[in-house]
Amino acid sequence: MESSHRPAQTRIRLRAVEPVSRGARARRLLLVALVTAMPWLWFVVRDAGGPLDTVAVGLPLVAIAAISLGAIAAIVSRRAWPLIAGASVLAVCAVAIGEPRFPRSIVLPDPAIRLVVANVWDENPTPDALPASMTGRNADVLVAVEMADDELYAALTESAVSQGLDTTVEQGRQAVWSRFPLRPLDELGLPSARVMRVGVDVPGAPFVLYVLHGLNPLRETSFDDQRRFTEDLLAATATERRPVVVAGDLNMSDRVASYRDISAALTDAMRAGATGSTTYVRGWWPWLLLRIDHVFVSPSWCAGDPVTFAPAGSDHRGVEVAVGPCA
Repeated sequence: MESSHRPAQTRIRLRAVEPVSRGARARRLLLVALVTAMPWLWFVVRDAGGPLDTVAVGLPLVAIAAISLGAIAAIVSRRAWPLIAGASVLAVCAVAIGEPRFPRSIVLPDPAIRLVVANVWDENPTPDALPASMTGRNADVLVAVEMADDELYAALTESAVSQGLDTTVEQGRQAVWSRFPLRPLDELGLPSARVMRVGVDVPGAPFVLYVLHGLNPLRETSFDDQRRFTEDLLAATATERRPVVVAGDLNMSDRVASYRDISAALTDAMRAGATGSTTYVRGWWPWLLLRIDHVFVSPSWCAGDPVTFAPAGSDHRGVEVAVGPCA
């Protein structure tokens, strides 16, 4: 006998998924476009300087923070736009850091005057090893800033003379040694504690050398004052009848407005056919990729073969480059 009970039938209700409206899709696309584009406004506002120069110095840390926080926010929210925003900030930082270091095409100088420049650090723990590391680089003109005392100057002079750099000019904690005659010149109203102006009488290619040790805008001055100093410096160089070489520890990152001002008027010799390199290497500071030691030349002059080196015991990389009239 058949059972009168029939097995229960499972009823499945299918609920239609409403499609995303065009308006919602447009709003999402607009949000993605905004978070992608907004970081690129950096290149519009950065020349205002001041506080933005502080941000410019910290861009490597900004890049790390942006991509890290963007990834975390994307995971937590399960949305893509925080990661897109972080990646956009990372890209802006990469361009802003890399662009002022890109190599420039070159015409070699003739004659080529080899210039070697270094901040030797007034707290140098190995001053006895410093002279050989400076004077053994086949320089025609040697520059040192931030010398600790007269004893170090005497040691550098003895070593320089042994290499044929037998003409010297010294002012405070800065000095120049040269194979060519040197003439101390007036600083043209610039602060003598930080600027030394020297005539270098190279046969057929005389020039005026500005030796600089700029104030640190993070603790000794402000970025606005650094920019005013740069304006005064450029005004002084514009009065020169001879080609100009500006060299030393400028305490000026290549990402700040002052650098763009000076590189618009003079040629960055350390990018002549080579990528600009980080020069401040003490402690954790290399993480900020600071290129603050520079050589600039008049537009009528050229440069070639720029390199950095390690002066013994210094917290800076030294810079050296061949400069002179364009061949």
